[in-house]
Amino acid sequence: MNLPTRIRRSLRVGWTAGVVWSLYKVPGYWRRLTRRPARTEAELSPTHERAARHILALALDLRGVMIKMCQAVATRSDMFPKEFIDRLKQCHDAVPPKSFEVVRGVVERELGKPLDAVFVEFEERPIASASLAQVHRARLQDGREVAVKVQYPDIEDIIRTDLANMRRVCRVYEYFDPQPIELLPLLTELTTHLSYELDFVREADCAERVRELFADDAHVKVPQMIREWSTRRLLVMELVGGMKITDKAALEKAGLDPADVLQDLMHVYVRMILAAGFFQADPHPGNLFVTPEGQVVVLDFGLSKELPEGFGLGLFELMFSLMTFNESAMLRAFDELGFRSKSGDNTTFLAIARRMIARSDTGAFEGEFTEDMTDELFEAIREDPVAEVPSDFVLVARVFSLLSGIAHTLGSRANVLQAMSGAPS
Repeated sequence: MNLPTRIRRSLRVGWTAGVVWSLYKVPGYWRRLTRRPARTEAELSPTHERAARHILALALDLRGVMIKMCQAVATRSDMFPKEFIDRLKQCHDAVPPKSFEVVRGVVERELGKPLDAVFVEFEERPIASASLAQVHRARLQDGREVAVKVQYPDIEDIIRTDLANMRRVCRVYEYFDPQPIELLPLLTELTTHLSYELDFVREADCAERVRELFADDAHVKVPQMIREWSTRRLLVMELVGGMKITDKAALEKAGLDPADVLQDLMHVYVRMILAAGFFQADPHPGNLFVTPEGQVVVLDFGLSKELPEGFGLGLFELMFSLMTFNESAMLRAFDELGFRSKSGDNTTFLAIARRMIARSDTGAFEGEFTEDMTDELFEAIREDPVAEVPSDFVLVARVFSLLSGIAHTLGSRANVLQAMSGAPS
C-alpha cells in the first residue's frame, strides 16, 4: 500500500473518531457548564444512532479490517448500546471482487508456476467475495472440482495500518475519558481473530480437525482440504454444492424436513462446543449448506476457536441451572465460565439471569438461547458496572443466537439441551 493511501486511511479514521467523540463530549461539557444533569440513556439514543452511522460509513468506505471491526462491535452487546448493535450488524463483508488479473497474480505467486500448470479450468468470476479474500470455482489437472480461496495481495498491509490507527484512537480515548469502555482489549481480540483468518494453513488445520471429529457422522460434510496446492494465502479445497440452510422451500422441494436439518445442525455445534471444546465460530447462513442427500455442509474455518478446559461442562451447568433456577448452581456455573464481579458480589449475576429469562418466549429457559435472551443478557451486563463477561462466552452465545435465528427461519427452535440428548436424525 502506497504512502498517500496510508495517509488517507489514517486521516479518515482520525476524522471519524473526532466526530464520534464530539457527539458525546461537547453536549456533556455544555451541560456541566450550565449545571444541567447528564443525559439519560433515552436522551442518548439519537446520539448513539448518529455515531453508529458515522462508524458504518467509515467501514463501508475503507472496507477490510473496518468491516471486521464493525462485525466485532456488533457481537458485543455487553459493551455497546443497542443502537450500535442494530446498525453495525447490517455491516456485511461482501465486497466488490478484485479483478481476475490480480487473482491470477496471487495464485501464480503462491504456487510458483503458471495457473494452467495446476488448473485445467479456473472461473474468472468469483462465487463469493469478502473483506479479506474471494473464492473461485476451478478444476485441477486430475479432474477434481475445487473451490480456491485467494487472499487479497495488499490486505496484510491494510490491516497493519488500520489496526495501528485504531490503537492510537483507543489510547487517546482511554487517556482522556475518566470512565472509558475498555476498547483496547476488544482491539487485541480483533487482532487475534484477524491473524487466524489470514492464515490459511491454520484454517486448513482447523477444517481437518472438525472433519475428523465428524468422520463417523454421515449427516455432516466438511470439505476436504487439498494441502499440496494450499499455502498461507491460498486455500484449495473440495468443491461441495448444496442449498442454503435457510432456504426452507428448497429443502422441502428436495424432500428434506427442515426440522431434521436443524436438529443435525444443532448436533454439529453442540458436539463441537460442549464435547470437543473446539468450534467453527461463524455459523452465518453463507457458511452453512445442505446437500440434496441431507448432509449439513460446514464451510469457512478461518474463525475457529479452542475453548478453555471445562467450558462445556460449565455451559451445561448454566443451562440446567437456568431451567431449574437453581441459584447456587447458577453462581457456580457463572464462576466456572469465567464471569467475574469487580465488587466481589456475585449475586449480581442472579439479577442478570432473571432479566435474561424474562425475555424468553415463555418466561422460562427451555434450552434455547434466543437473540432476545442473549441481547438482554449483554444489555444487563453493560448496564452493570461490576460485571465482567469472558470473551469465550460472548462468542459462544453469539453462535447459539445465530443458530436460533436460522431455526426460526426454518419454523423451528434451536434447543441446545434437546440436541445434547439426541443423536442426529
